[in-house]
Amino acid sequence: MAHADMTDSRRQTKVGRPTPGDALALQHVVEAIATGLDNQDDVESFLHAVPRSLWTPALTAFLDCSTAMPSTVSANWPHIELLSAALPPSVLTLLAATLPLRPCIKLECFADASPLASLVAVLGPALSCVHLCLSSGCTVRGGGQAISDLLLQRCPRLRHVAISVDSCSQNEAVELNDLLAVVAHPHVEELQIDLENTTAPPRLGHLLASWLSTAPATKLRLAHAAGRDHDAVIAFSDALQASTTLRELTMHNTPALGGFHGRTLPVSLKRFEWCISCPNCVVDETALTDLATAVGLTQLEHLECSFFGLLTTYAAAAPMLSQLQSLVVSGLNADHMPALIADLSSVPALTSLELRDCNLSSSTELMETLATTCVHLETLRVDDRDSRWVGGQLVAAGRHLHYLDLATIGRDSDDLEKRAICEALAQVHDVPFVLQTLPEGVDEFVVDALSPRTDRRHECALHF
Repeated sequence: MAHADMTDSRRQTKVGRPTPGDALALQHVVEAIATGLDNQDDVESFLHAVPRSLWTPALTAFLDCSTAMPSTVSANWPHIELLSAALPPSVLTLLAATLPLRPCIKLECFADASPLASLVAVLGPALSCVHLCLSSGCTVRGGGQAISDLLLQRCPRLRHVAISVDSCSQNEAVELNDLLAVVAHPHVEELQIDLENTTAPPRLGHLLASWLSTAPATKLRLAHAAGRDHDAVIAFSDALQASTTLRELTMHNTPALGGFHGRTLPVSLKRFEWCISCPNCVVDETALTDLATAVGLTQLEHLECSFFGLLTTYAAAAPMLSQLQSLVVSGLNADHMPALIADLSSVPALTSLELRDCNLSSSTELMETLATTCVHLETLRVDDRDSRWVGGQLVAAGRHLHYLDLATIGRDSDDLEKRAICEALAQVHDVPFVLQTLPEGVDEFVVDALSPRTDRRHECALHF
């Protein structure tokens, strides 16, 4: 009798225990699973496999955002991108309904305080990325201060701020100065400032120094931001040197702020781009000495520098160059290529090399040098639409590399040339190349020769 009672008790326990199917019939469980997926396709596949009655209102709103929105709104889990702050109330209501999912909302718009205030009132807590464009005539008096106050006070999840200037009158320079106060946001990790068509406010260096010193700064991109206030430039250089979190630094046409004045770049830095292309920007020996000193003790993984050749002549830069893994060089003509080939001996650990707008008439010598000097090189990207690679050069490169990207033959009108190259490569014994996408109309033997196979001793992915 006791045994029967125990059996009945076990049966009752099993009956009362929820099954996996019961758990899936709960809205909050469905939402948790959906929001744990990585992309929009997976989210939609999962949701369409369960009854719509199990979708939470937030999930329904997000799917509606991805299918029935104006062109200024794009939803692709986990992101929502807004290309305007002037959205109808119905759209704002629908976007607000998605907030329980904690989507990453990115806003890209003109720096106009009035529509931005309406949007931030609804979506401010979810804004993670803001890109503001200051254009002449679009910013009213006091608008810069109003916008920075909104972002500082109403957007606690803001992590990325970008400010660019299309055009800016002398009166609007005041608004730009006030707008840049958003740099003081305590949680912004990535900052991008492009001041191509205006003069940088005198306090820019101090603002950047404060951000580097107080925020969890990881990425900084400055373009056309000339610093004229010496004290501000020194403050910026000191803060750069002291940073322990900055991992990426890009400086385009910023010779004053990018002079570093004897300071070093932070040891945390992994990617550094320092390029000067404007005709009025002068880079003298002092600037190059400071640059070599700045990078010498870093452990950079990636370097893009328009003065790479000159940099290699400074002993202070040698420790960094000796362990550099990725290099981008641009704008070299045929006369400069022999020097570049010689300079490659300073980067023996290189695994990736990109040549942009470089004349590769000496590509044979380049490949020979790479094979003997940069023995760890795996990836080569070439963007030179005026040169031609012949079969022997291609095959030699393929036997040495794992990835070869040639924009040299990337023109849309060159389908015939692409097919001819593929057919020629397919006839090479033990051809090293594989192509994920072949030109239309190639013969079957080309498909067999250039498609991925498990029996290859070496494969080099070719892209053009």
